[in-house]
Amino acid sequence: MLKINFRTNIIALILTSLFLVYISPSANAEPSTILGTTGDEPIGITIDSLGNIYTANGASNNVSKITPQGVSTTLGTTGANPFGITIDSSGNIYTANNVDNTVTKITPGGVSTTLGTTGNNPRGILIDSSGNIYTANYGANNVSKITPGGVSTILGTTGANPFAITIDSSGNIYTANDVDNTVTKITPQGVSTILGTTGANPFGITIDSSGNIYTSNTGADTVSKITPQGVSTTLGTTGAQPVGITIDSSGNIYTANNVDNTVTKITPQGVSTTLGTTGAYPFGITIDSSGNIYTSNNFGATVTKITVFDQAAANAEAARVAAANAEAARVAAANAEAARKAKEQQELREILALIPSIGELTLSLGETTKSLYSTKCVKGKTTKYVKYGAKCPKGYVKKK
Repeated sequence: MLKINFRTNIIALILTSLFLVYISPSANAEPSTILGTTGDEPIGITIDSLGNIYTANGASNNVSKITPQGVSTTLGTTGANPFGITIDSSGNIYTANNVDNTVTKITPGGVSTTLGTTGNNPRGILIDSSGNIYTANYGANNVSKITPGGVSTILGTTGANPFAITIDSSGNIYTANDVDNTVTKITPQGVSTILGTTGANPFGITIDSSGNIYTSNTGADTVSKITPQGVSTTLGTTGAQPVGITIDSSGNIYTANNVDNTVTKITPQGVSTTLGTTGAYPFGITIDSSGNIYTSNNFGATVTKITVFDQAAANAEAARVAAANAEAARVAAANAEAARKAKEQQELREILALIPSIGELTLSLGETTKSLYSTKCVKGKTTKYVKYGAKCPKGYVKKK
């Protein structure tokens, strides 16, 4: 099997044998699965808005597409040894071809063309909001810019052997320089400066919403953070030889650790944990809108998906369920009260149905009075009743 020595850019023949390795995951690791297969030796990885994964396959000169359901196809062919990969808003794929110094464009329908040329050995690649392509040229110590029309220019120079590339909201370009352990900043006008220093051999680079730069340092097993003002610190430690790096919306950093087949998560406070395990020799890394992590596994020709538990979403769902349960309880209580009242009304109706009439149960005023008093007293046409044994009022005559 042919492997590229990424440090010296010399192709070496490595004899490999079939072997099976079991890696015991961390107790707190998220569940990992193989999402799908790729072409030979996938390096760069990217994702579209629908969750489809694309890999630049360095040894088979093509791009693989893997759907969220794990269906793998070859999207299209590339130039020699595609390394970095990026995607535009229309779903067109672009690869930086490390050996023939070109950028390939592949449409969603799989039509491949050469967009333009680059400096020597382009590794990292990105696209800006206007559709311009930029490559970090490892063998030329510069950055190329290619317009959507295919016009190629050198934007600016970098430190020694730029490996990865990123961009900020103002259009400034940043490269992670593998050999001299620095990050270069290049303005849209092509002015180059050294922003800050990193750990040994920075292979990956990413940026947060505040403009802080992060690099995965493959020779130091660390992640460096460089502020927009150029202040460099070590954010946290990683697994063995981190290569790819990405960031989520909360500022957590994730690295693909090329040797120990893991993904490290580092919080903004610098707390490092092993997020999950991957296939053999993960190189590229990307993240979807739900926070799930994907790695391109260079030796295994696979993509790993690490399903990340979303605590905020879980809390929101728990709150929704609690609210629904509370509403159901309220409705049940209201229904029970309505049933109680209905039962009372029915019982009352049943009782009243047993009574012929109010008149038959109650006496007239005179009859009621008669029932309370036993002596009848009469004065003309007027009648009064007094208690038994009492005298009649003056002018009244006792009657039997």
